[in-house]
Amino acid sequence: MSTMKAAVLRAPHVLEVADVPIPSIAEPTDLLLKVEKTAICGTDLHPYEGRLELESDIILGHEFLGTVVEVGSAVTQFSPGDRAVSSCVVSCGACYQCRRHQPGNCAGSRIFGLGLALGDLDGGQAEYVVVPSADITARAIPEGDGIDDDDILFAGDIMTTGHEAVARAMRPGDIVAIVGAGPVGLCAAMSAVALGASKVIVVDKVAARLTEAEKFGAIGVNSSETDGTDAVLDLSDWRGADVVVDAVGHPSALLAAIPLLRAGGTLSIPGVYTEDTIDGFPFSELYLKGIKVEMGVSHITEYMDEVIGLMTAGKLHPSAMISHRMGLSEAADAYKLFEAREAMKILLDPAR
Repeated sequence: MSTMKAAVLRAPHVLEVADVPIPSIAEPTDLLLKVEKTAICGTDLHPYEGRLELESDIILGHEFLGTVVEVGSAVTQFSPGDRAVSSCVVSCGACYQCRRHQPGNCAGSRIFGLGLALGDLDGGQAEYVVVPSADITARAIPEGDGIDDDDILFAGDIMTTGHEAVARAMRPGDIVAIVGAGPVGLCAAMSAVALGASKVIVVDKVAARLTEAEKFGAIGVNSSETDGTDAVLDLSDWRGADVVVDAVGHPSALLAAIPLLRAGGTLSIPGVYTEDTIDGFPFSELYLKGIKVEMGVSHITEYMDEVIGLMTAGKLHPSAMISHRMGLSEAADAYKLFEAREAMKILLDPAR
């Protein structure tokens, strides 16, 4: 049996690059992809740190692109030799939610590399990966000058997540404030600039991350040095921002985001929450101010084409966030770096 190298999570904090069987397509809608680039995402830390309990021996990773090796008989959009990037989420494309253009709510949603509870799909931190429902899940990588694989890679998750967070909430000319300058927050800032926000304000406590946000055209506010609410109000003629994005997914960030909104504004929450309740949540403030709330699992495949189009037009460059490039053979060290917050974004090369 032919084997490949893959990043296998044996148990929390126990990651091994191991030889495993090369997967094969099982359904006529599958394709087999030879992975050329893959990345570590913040979501990967949930199982790595044991906050998401998974069975042992999971191949991690849900940000990846590569070359198509084989396609099932029902695949119409790809042929062997084509290059493709995959969504991190697989949906059926046919149910009520999918037909309503809300694939993130598909009852059959599956996520690569997150075990039986989330669809039992092997992840893309490997030399090969099977992509189910390929015509829905994957997108062809465009060819042409100025198109960078390092940008396109992030169309399958964080760039599209950040883009959707502002695209679903803002209009051109809006003031957009973003709480959190991690990868999703920076992607949201990039998209808000590209979509015509009059001001993009990013609030964080880490100076280096704010410097990155400013490179993308945002105004950085260091909340460890100044009051974030006062700063946003001052920059918005004391109305508050039209749109506020909680790009962190932590109760402290959510409670910090709400006061930044103007009356009638929109709160957008791409950050992942698992809490049943949040102490101190100011429901009456949202009600009295008429705040609209947009949140939930991202509808990646609904926005991937838009994001790739903006990338090919030179409007979005998420590759600027890449801080480390390592071989797949170094995945164990890469996860330690990422967990220690010593890396913004790590790319893994399966050929190394």
